[in-house]
Amino acid sequence: MDKSNKGYLILLFFISPFFGLMNIFKLKKEKDLLFFGTLFFGLAGSLFVYKDGADGFAHRLNATANYSDMSLLDFFERSYLVLTFNAVEGSTDIYIHIISFISASIFQMPELIHVLAGLVLGYFFTKSVLLVLGSQLNEKKGYILLGFIALFLLIRSISAINSIRMWTGMWVLFYGTYSYAIKKDKKYIFISLFSIFVHFSYAIIIIPVIGGYLLQNRKKILVGMYVVSFFTTIGFSAVESYIPQSKLIENKQNGYGITSEADEEFYELKSQRVQAANNDANFYKGFGQNIYFSFSIVGLSMILILFYLKKDVGANLKFLIALGLSIYLFSNLVDFSPSLQFRSKMIASTFILAAAIQLQLTLQSYRLRQRAMQGLNIGFVAFLISSIPVALFHISYILSITSFFIFFFPEIAWLLGDGDYSIRGLIGLLID
Repeated sequence: MDKSNKGYLILLFFISPFFGLMNIFKLKKEKDLLFFGTLFFGLAGSLFVYKDGADGFAHRLNATANYSDMSLLDFFERSYLVLTFNAVEGSTDIYIHIISFISASIFQMPELIHVLAGLVLGYFFTKSVLLVLGSQLNEKKGYILLGFIALFLLIRSISAINSIRMWTGMWVLFYGTYSYAIKKDKKYIFISLFSIFVHFSYAIIIIPVIGGYLLQNRKKILVGMYVVSFFTTIGFSAVESYIPQSKLIENKQNGYGITSEADEEFYELKSQRVQAANNDANFYKGFGQNIYFSFSIVGLSMILILFYLKKDVGANLKFLIALGLSIYLFSNLVDFSPSLQFRSKMIASTFILAAAIQLQLTLQSYRLRQRAMQGLNIGFVAFLISSIPVALFHISYILSITSFFIFFFPEIAWLLGDGDYSIRGLIGLLID
C-alpha cells in the first residue's frame, strides 16, 4: 500500500472505525493488515463504554484511585511487589500496572488504559489471525471455512478489551506458542512467557501447554488422557503441596479455589444463583457459552482426533490439536477452581478452533473420499449451528460495551465521556 492510500485509510478510521474495518479485508499485505488491525483495536478501546460493576469500570477506578498521584519511585516500589507476587491489592500483574501508571499518572487520563490495552490486544490478535490463515490469506474460501473464521474473529476479540488482562494474555500465549511451533525460533518462547506478566494465571496454564507440546507425538497417550479426564478430577489437596507460597498466591487461593467444605457450599450457592439468573436471561446469554465450551468444542475435538491419529497429519495441525486437548483435559481436572476451569476451556477452545481452520486449509492433502468429505462437512455444519448461541452472546456483549460512535465520528464519544451511549443502549432508546 502506498503512502497516499495508507493516509486516506487512516483518515477513514478516524471518521468511521467501522467502515475502516470493512476496508481491512481488502488489504493483501500482512504488514498493512497488522498496522490497521492494531489501529482499529486501539480506537475500539477509546470507544469502550464504562458500566458500573464491569471489569473495565473496575480497572479505570483502580487507575484513578491508585495511580493518579503515583510518583516514579512509588511505581518502581510497587513493581517490585508485583514481580515478586506479593501485591494483593490494586494491580497484581505488571502489564496492567504499567499501562495504569502511563495512563493515570503520566498522561492524567485513566481512560487511556483501554486505548493502550486495545493496541496491545489488537497487535497480538491480528498477528494470531495472520498466523492461522498463513499463506492462504487471500485465497477463495468456502462457506463452512468462512463460518469458522468468523467465529475465530468474533470470540474474545473486541470483547476482550473489557477484562484487559486475561484474554490479551491468551492471544499472547497463542501467538507465541504457535509461532514457535512453526518457526522454531527461541524468541517466541519468551513471547509465550510474557503472557504470565499479562495475567498471573498463565503461570499455571503454561503447564498443560508444555505438556501438550511434549506429548504431541504420543498421540494415543494424549487422546487417552483426554477421554479419561471427562470421568475424573483432582482435589485441591493433591496439588496444594506443589504450590509456591506468596501473598498473591495465597490471596488467589482464598478467592478462587475450593479448598474446604465452606468453599464448596459457597460455590454451590453461587452456582444456584447463576443458574436462576440464566433461566431468566436470553437463551444465548444464559446457556450460549456453556453449550459451546462443554459440548460444541468437545464434539469438534472428536472430529479433529480422527485426523490427529493419522500418520500423515501435518505438523501445524498436530501441534494445535495437541495443545487444545492438553489444555482442555487440564480444565477437566481442576474442578476445585471454577474460574480457572472456565478460563482454561476458553483457551483450549481457541486452539481447537484454530486447528479446525488449519484442517480445512490443508484438507486436500488428506485425499478423503466423497462420502468421508460429506460426513466431515455435516460435522462441521453441526458445530457451526451449535455455536450460534455463543456467537449471539459475543455480538450482544460487543454491542453493550462499544460506543455507537464507532460507526461515525468517534471524537464525539471522546468528548461525551461517561455520557456516551453503547450501540445496544442507543438501539434500546430508539425502540422505547
